Amino acid sequence: MNIQDSLALRAAQTAEDYIAVYAGDPKPHRIVIGAAIAGSDRSTPSVLIVQRSAHERSYPNEWEIPGGHVDPGEYILDTVAREVLEETSLVVTRVVNEFVGFDYWTTKYEEDESNNTDDRVVSICTHQLNFCVEVGDASDIKLNPDEHQNHAWCTKDTLEQFKMTPTMKQVILDALCALDY
Repeated sequence: MNIQDSLALRAAQTAEDYIAVYAGDPKPHRIVIGAAIAGSDRSTPSVLIVQRSAHERSYPNEWEIPGGHVDPGEYILDTVAREVLEETSLVVTRVVNEFVGFDYWTTKYEEDESNNTDDRVVSICTHQLNFCVEVGDASDIKLNPDEHQNHAWCTKDTLEQFKMTPTMKQVILDALCALDY
């Protein structure tokens, strides 16, 4: 499937649709997206990374690409545009391509209906779909302070300066390779 066909599929696909036809193992419980925002200098590919707020329960102060969960019934590419806007105030003008995603497990606490004083611990598999995007004017970044506290343009040469998970480092490298067009 070529890039245009793949993006057309994602534009018409919800998380529920994606999960229903997902053939991998494990089958994800939810879908999130990551958006690698391309820097304007094409001679040195770069992506926008954002630093998680210090008060975050998971990975406080670590760097990542913008992203978030696909709302029920929401189309996947609509999520890309919404999350970029919510987290950075930037408007996506073009989804360039999709690149390698990944799975991760999180713990969710659900109320045990048989005993209102205990919570059940449930492991949730999340699948992250990643997209390279272009935005209008990338000079006017306004971060959502509830989620992020800083931003930077990351290149292959500057990647090691930022504290992030090994998985996110690989996502950044994959994004930089996907943007090297």
